[in-house]
Amino acid sequence: MPVRKKKPAPAALNADAPLYARILTELRQRITGGQYPIGGLLPTEAELSIEFSTSRHTVREALRRLIEQGYVRSRQGAGTAVISSESNARYVQSFQSISDLFQNSLETHFVIHKIEPVTLDSDIAARIEAKPDQKWRHITGVRWTKPGGTPICYIDSYVPNEYAAIVATFSQHDRRPFYSILEEQSGRTIDHVYQEIRAAQMPREVANSFGLEAGSLSLQLLRRYVTNNGTLIASFNWHRGDQFTYRMQIDRRMTQGE
Repeated sequence: MPVRKKKPAPAALNADAPLYARILTELRQRITGGQYPIGGLLPTEAELSIEFSTSRHTVREALRRLIEQGYVRSRQGAGTAVISSESNARYVQSFQSISDLFQNSLETHFVIHKIEPVTLDSDIAARIEAKPDQKWRHITGVRWTKPGGTPICYIDSYVPNEYAAIVATFSQHDRRPFYSILEEQSGRTIDHVYQEIRAAQMPREVANSFGLEAGSLSLQLLRRYVTNNGTLIASFNWHRGDQFTYRMQIDRRMTQGE
């Protein structure tokens, strides 16, 4: 009887990413590569759990994200069917850790438009918890699903001027998130990531990146990466309000008897 070879686990794809994200990447590559053709079924949760040596909960999370991205459809009793070889869904983000943010950078494509010195105005300074009139580096660009794909968001990032030499190297690092480069090269450890979400009208430059008119509705995410020395980088992420969903899970934990 021939010995059935076990398919390689996705650990080699990116050891820093959470396991569900590595499974997601592997399954997506199999779909786009034709191993799982349109109209066909993915292996069952139980089969994938065995293949990747993990729990069904972890596999289920990877499958949930495949559904969100428009690759597959799941029906009770009918399995998980491949319906597209390309993502055609609304853009959905769901983060539980900094490693999820890292994985998002690896799976998308960011194009820097410009890097320039700026003096913070009072509004920006207040939002990123800096002092007005300070010198910072301002980085703008667009994150895409892939080269030549669909724009996901327009990004305004601000970095203290003391890290200007590091910022100048950003374009040399393929796909690595800015916070990771700064943390590594500055020797500063990020202790917290603060996020706020608000509705905002797009300025003209932001709207142009989506082919929309100035004043179009956006969902703006501000993330501040903070060390014991203050803000290491603050990034405003402008998303189309009609095509973006942000999802998070909040677990209730018992405070007694644990």
